Amino acid sequence: MELDPTRFRLAIPLEEAFAFSMGWSDLNYSSANDRIRQLMGFLVLDSLEYSEQWRAAAEVRRSLAERWPDMFSS
Repeated sequence: MELDPTRFRLAIPLEEAFAFSMGWSDLNYSSANDRIRQLMGFLVLDSLEYSEQWRAAAEVRRSLAERWPDMFSS
């Protein structure tokens, strides 16, 4: 099975991305919706975990789980 080579990364500061994912900011995005906010939250979390900032990642995960209760359930 061949894996898709598509990769995503944040091009804005983590603080702004986190505020957007929590619904505190719209980043001047006219059609922000829950799915886009959750995706941004996953990218923030992934970025923190990739850079091994475990304490910050745990806080972000907790905050995202409070804001989006079904975000981490499968």
